[in-house]
Amino acid sequence: AIQRVVRANFGRFRNCYDNGLRTNPSLTGRVVTKFIIGRDGAVSLSADGGSDLPDHNVVSCVVRSFQNLSFPTPDNGQVTVTYPLMFSPAD
Repeated sequence: AIQRVVRANFGRFRNCYDNGLRTNPSLTGRVVTKFIIGRDGAVSLSADGGSDLPDHNVVSCVVRSFQNLSFPTPDNGQVTVTYPLMFSPAD
């Protein structure tokens, strides 16, 4: 269910990356977002979970974008997720 929501919203993350490509056409790396899905399915917190993409603005943009996602209501209260996204110019 988490993967489905992230994939459905991939355009948001891609926009962040496309902005980074304008200044660095060979920008490649992984953005790892750690986020908490609250009892209502909303993301209550998102943070960098150990990204290696060298453009801090792109990382911040992707992490912020997770704040606006909504997920199915978790069965057992809140859920903490670490989600990696790989970016490369060929994507």
